[in-house]
This record gives sequence, C-alpha cells and structure tokens, in this order.
Amino acid sequence: MVLSVMGVGLTALSIWILWLNHRDYAQAIQTGVPIFLEDTGITALYLAPITYLGLALLGMCGIIVAIRGKGFTKSVGGKLNKAVTLLIITGLFGMFFGSYTANKLWAEHFESQGYVECSQPFRMTSKWFTAVWVDSISLCDDRRVLKMFGAGKRVSYINRIIEESRH
Repeated sequence: MVLSVMGVGLTALSIWILWLNHRDYAQAIQTGVPIFLEDTGITALYLAPITYLGLALLGMCGIIVAIRGKGFTKSVGGKLNKAVTLLIITGLFGMFFGSYTANKLWAEHFESQGYVECSQPFRMTSKWFTAVWVDSISLCDDRRVLKMFGAGKRVSYINRIIEESRH
C-alpha cells in the first residue's frame, strides 16, 4: 500500500513541479526579463514517473497478495517481477539520459528566444544544477550583477535593478 501511494504521489509531485517550472520559463520569456535561472536538475523528473509506476505496481502486487492471503503462482510472480524491474531500471536510466536530452532542448528553445547561457553559472549563483540565461552576454560578467547574486538577492530583484538602469 505504501509503495502504491508513494508511486502515485511522486508521479503527481513530479508533474506539478514540472508544470510550475514550465510556467515560470514561459513567463520569464514572455515578459522578457534580463536574467532567469533554469533548474537543469529538475529535468530528471520527465521520465521519473516510469520508475514511480514500477513502485506503484510493486505496491499493488503486495496489496493483492495481502488480500488474497497467498502469493502469485510462480509464472505470474516472475512476470510481475520482470515488469517491475523493467519499469524501475528504464525509469532510472531515463531520468539521466532524458535529463540530458531535455536540457539540450530547453537550451535550444531559450537561445531561439534570444537568450544566452552564462558559461560559469555556479560562480554567479553558488548553486549546482542551475543555468543562468541572460538577454545580454555582458550580464554574465557584470560586477554589479555578480555582487547582487553573491549577496543572495533574488533574481526578480536583480532584474528590477537591471531594468531600472536600462531606462
């Protein structure tokens, strides 16, 4: 039961987190902000639900065995084990390789919208798995921007300062 609930819950959580990210990216591009951050680690969630489906199936099998009071026949149990294993392994590999592909596709999309990726995002943000996208490459090395990031300022604040200085 717990594995089934976890599988369904993690799938829903993954979809919700991805939806929030997509919404934030679309909003940043639509409003034309000078800087936005891409969470490159979150793309692992695109194929993670395959793994979660394996967990849910494993949990459902456990529930069925508990209700019936006896295990599956050897042939059915073997097929279920293979299916669960296949789902979990495929999902885990998919999380890594799918993440790589998704990050490439997002980069192409952001570039087509006129943004440029900063080459040293960790130096700017001190965060792993974060890409910094700017509408002007000069912002990547702008001392004022680097100082604000270093002081822990939010991107919305940094964007407001940049936009005010441009007008």
